[in-house]
Amino acid sequence: MLLVLNNKPILHRLPEWFPQARQELVVVSTRSALGATPFPRLSSSFRHLHLVDSLERPGLEEDLVALCRRTGVQRILSTGERDVLRAATLRERLGLPGQDLTCATAYRDKYTMKSLLTAAGIAVAPMRRLASPADLTAFAAEAGFPIVVKRRLSGGSHGVRVLWSSNALATFTADWTAGRTDAPDLAEAWVEGNFYHVNGLMRDGQIILAQPSYQPYSDWFSVAYDAPGMSGMLPDEHVMSPRLCDMAARVVAAMPAVPGICAFQAEFFHTPDDRLVVCEIACRAGGSYMVETHEDTLGVNLHGASLLGQAGRSDQVTFRPTGRRQGYARFPPAHGVLRRLPRHCPLPQTLAYTATGKEGRRYDPVTALGTSVAELVVSLTASDTAAELLAVEAWWESAVVWQDRRNAVPERFKSVHRLRQDTHERARYV
Repeated sequence: MLLVLNNKPILHRLPEWFPQARQELVVVSTRSALGATPFPRLSSSFRHLHLVDSLERPGLEEDLVALCRRTGVQRILSTGERDVLRAATLRERLGLPGQDLTCATAYRDKYTMKSLLTAAGIAVAPMRRLASPADLTAFAAEAGFPIVVKRRLSGGSHGVRVLWSSNALATFTADWTAGRTDAPDLAEAWVEGNFYHVNGLMRDGQIILAQPSYQPYSDWFSVAYDAPGMSGMLPDEHVMSPRLCDMAARVVAAMPAVPGICAFQAEFFHTPDDRLVVCEIACRAGGSYMVETHEDTLGVNLHGASLLGQAGRSDQVTFRPTGRRQGYARFPPAHGVLRRLPRHCPLPQTLAYTATGKEGRRYDPVTALGTSVAELVVSLTASDTAAELLAVEAWWESAVVWQDRRNAVPERFKSVHRLRQDTHERARYV
């Protein structure tokens, strides 16, 4: 018997990966992952299906322990970032095999993660654990500005703040002291550079499948400045592709080995002085359209592969890369009124475009990744992935109209970003 903790829209595919789903799958899923399939039809596909509003509901862990004991669960499987620790905790409490709490903590706790990487000689941003505003002030004196404050277990850039000056630091520490802001527990130095990520599969501490991609704006920019969340796969011949794959392999080797096959996502900054600095690594598939685009490219669904690996069935995972490359863009709402939203995308490389925003509606600033007013998937065929993504950004900026927009990407970031592409990355392309 297998317990699946799920918050992804993949319930309809579980019987594809687990042909005996009606006999062996006990599924606890968020309601938001239900999708368009009626609950009765989905429910009949599993031994048991239970829907919850959130997998972080207080008291859910005790309910899950009771459910596991009642149904004779032998393995616990999860799909989401925040469920990695919960699944490991349940395994430990019930004495079940799989990723243990030490390994899960290394992949979720940013301080633990980066301490391990530092010990292995892998570059990460200078950092400090925070217990008080005084710790943050001391770190700023050492690292200089800007500095990044966050929670060690945060995800989706939720709660991340960038302090650009001593005045910003003074305001933030005053708010922290007065309890007007959530207390951070980690500070990091700002790392300037182009942003990349590598997605794929690892097995017992070694990478077996990897696809590097370029991302014009890191996730924080999408939350802080409503920058489009864009990503595009690099061709094998790009100068950064082997470097990123090699560095990802070093990172995985430095971390505790996840048993069996498991998806991973590793993020890197490529600095102007030509260093690769690790942002972070996760032992789960990437979000947004990462899984869908990579399934077409790699010939395997990263969620499905991870679930089979956690079930002890890594030998059932197969993949066949196609050589095709894709990219995507998620356009978050700006802080303002949406006056014009394009209903189709005329770019010739468009594979899918969906507009969900409402014209005439005033949108508040987003606080984490996830919300969008439109989404786009494109085919990539040129050698210059950055140029293809910049064409997507240019189209969007010319097609969408916001009134009273308050949080657009400052021109200094956009000009720096484009300058880096023109003079640094393209100059290094072979």
